[in-house]
Amino acid sequence: MGCTKQQACAADWIYTGATVWIGDAEGRVATALAVKDGRVLAAGSDAAVLRFAGRGTEVEDLRGAFVMPGFLDSHTHAPGTALPDLYDVSLYACKSPEACLRAVRRFVREHPEADEVRGAGWDIAGFTDKELIHGPRKARLDEVSADRPIILRSYDGHSLWLNSAAFAHYGITPRTPDPAGGVIERDPHTGALWGTLKEEAAKLLPPKAYSVQQTVRALKLYQARMHRYGITGIASIRGAGLGAPAEAFQRMEREGELAMRVRFAQEIDPEHPVDAQLDALRDIKARCDGLRFKVTGAKFFADGVVEGGTAFLHAPYAAKVGRESDENNAAVWGLRDLAAAYGTVQRAGFQSVTHAIGDAATRRVLNALRQAGAARWRDARPVITHLQVVRPQDIRRMRHLGVVASVQPFWHMKEPQWWGRVDATMLGPRRATREYPLRRLFDEGLTVAASSDHPITVQPNPLVAIEIGVTRNLAAAAWYGVPDITRTDSKRYLLGKGQRVSVERMLASYTRHGAFLMRCENECGALLPGYSADFIVLDRDPRTVPPIEIESCKVLRTYFCGRMVWDSAGGAF
Repeated sequence: MGCTKQQACAADWIYTGATVWIGDAEGRVATALAVKDGRVLAAGSDAAVLRFAGRGTEVEDLRGAFVMPGFLDSHTHAPGTALPDLYDVSLYACKSPEACLRAVRRFVREHPEADEVRGAGWDIAGFTDKELIHGPRKARLDEVSADRPIILRSYDGHSLWLNSAAFAHYGITPRTPDPAGGVIERDPHTGALWGTLKEEAAKLLPPKAYSVQQTVRALKLYQARMHRYGITGIASIRGAGLGAPAEAFQRMEREGELAMRVRFAQEIDPEHPVDAQLDALRDIKARCDGLRFKVTGAKFFADGVVEGGTAFLHAPYAAKVGRESDENNAAVWGLRDLAAAYGTVQRAGFQSVTHAIGDAATRRVLNALRQAGAARWRDARPVITHLQVVRPQDIRRMRHLGVVASVQPFWHMKEPQWWGRVDATMLGPRRATREYPLRRLFDEGLTVAASSDHPITVQPNPLVAIEIGVTRNLAAAAWYGVPDITRTDSKRYLLGKGQRVSVERMLASYTRHGAFLMRCENECGALLPGYSADFIVLDRDPRTVPPIEIESCKVLRTYFCGRMVWDSAGGAF
């Protein structure tokens, strides 16, 4: 270890009697861990690590608990649900349109001073018939308030639900043209405004402005929630109306309150000059970068989402949906412009992170990366996230272009009240059963990093995602309000059994692979000497429990830089 005197090498803490999953590529396991000055000093057998004990060393027997690197959620939108939970109408727990409307009515009643009502979290799967395709009608909200604008963002952030007063206040009429890459939904028979704005059309309204103080308060709540899940690092994406600004993270770090590693990316809008947006991003980086918070990425959208009918697909949507999926309806960027933007981002020293849901969108991203010369870039690590519908030949291309695959395993099952009503309906059952090819991504040798896309996943518990990646079956049954499965091969919610992966692969996707995506693989993601002591203690080893019980493993403690920031016995610290 480079120490010549025992006391100079003495650990601050030594944890023994555990199963320590180091998280390196070799899959090594130890029984003890030593920490000094917030970093890993050693991992090995109890006897070997106890040699680093000195007069001031605290030694604790963990009595068979499982120790592993802290989870890294490498695609999230901090502060997640915390802003609407604190300041707006939070609809994330509403399971029906009626529940949403009750929540809005309650907010209107309790906040008579509000000139405008904002909220977030409604789920399209709760609607039926034409509303499932076009989105909820404005008439529903008109019954709540005819004069106060009401603007509600969907849980996935891709649609806004408005009442008539909101359309009028922001000057949107049936004659307002659809912006490029966006949809103003209209009644297919009368042409009247329906009630929703999708994708780029949502930008016709300004996002609600929150003060830095409000955002910091929300980030503190978000951070405490993440620590409870064992999450010690995130890649946070900021887009229009979604995600905290860099200044809020910077204030938290400056005031000593940021207890997680944060990598930050900001959306690049195709409707504005890329160079000017990158100049602004450079300025944010110069002002806000610290030791824990760093501005590293530029976010792109290649398409929308299946549930909005805005995913860019090679084949049209199912016939009864009545939607095409071509450049005019779904593609956000043209090929030439996207390739040029990627080249500009790369030369500016930022990492590209691209949302691609449909197979045509992924193909366009790969073609743009090829045109931009990505195969010759050195260690650029371009990220493609979501990868819902993907052609096998395009997965093979990803490795050649150095792509990192960012996946959200929470969605890799037939979700109750969702898959049959949304994915199978919009895509057709045959195409929907081939969604989310997780194992194929691993088998092609890609770095696959798992994440939640919170708040799209309302409860971003990595253990739930790990279980679903292993089983491709139902987890978090209580959240969905359905009975849990009793067998891994239960058929009702099973999606693509052949795409299951091992527990070890899933653990790596949330640790070592996440660190690679976030460009901090020499700092965290494994419990190696010199690395930051970001680790968690679980009550059980997820590698040895039955696969359908992985989610029931409990995070007992979370440590960041050697300091305990969560204890199940006492909460946040």
